[in-house]
Amino acid sequence: MTTFFSKTTLGFYPSAMRGDYDAAGTWPDDAREVSMEDEATLRDAIAACASIRLTAGGKWKITAAPAPAFTALAAPYLASVRQTRDAILNRLAGIGFAAMANGDADTVRAITAARACLLDITICPTVAAAQDMETLQAAISAEYARIAATLPDEARRAFDDVGTAAPQ
Repeated sequence: MTTFFSKTTLGFYPSAMRGDYDAAGTWPDDAREVSMEDEATLRDAIAACASIRLTAGGKWKITAAPAPAFTALAAPYLASVRQTRDAILNRLAGIGFAAMANGDADTVRAITAARACLLDITICPTVAAAQDMETLQAAISAEYARIAATLPDEARRAFDDVGTAAPQ
């Protein structure tokens, strides 16, 4: 069976159905006959979001899709960081209220400062400068550790309870 390919629709059209396509007015103007090998190559290219073009010599030229931008790769990780941060903030709020009720002004001040840093954890300079996942994860871990190190022992538990590494 002969198969045609349309670059415009990125679709394959069996020649046996040409009459139906013509009757419906949907046969693509740029449909070109393709071999079984070319069809397999084109299907793989489409699945990989590669660029496809027909050269002047009638050959298919496949160009690999560009790598996704780092921001797109980092977005799911940063979303999980925000969830962890929110859990830490929630725990720190409870510890801070208890410290306020006990008149422990130093702990309240430390928690207030840590809160401000936690709210900015995904945009702080070391995190914003990361250009790969390994560096980003290391920057986030270092920032959590830096923030936790500013807190009294009782408040550091907020980091331990959600699985971040707080220094001892």
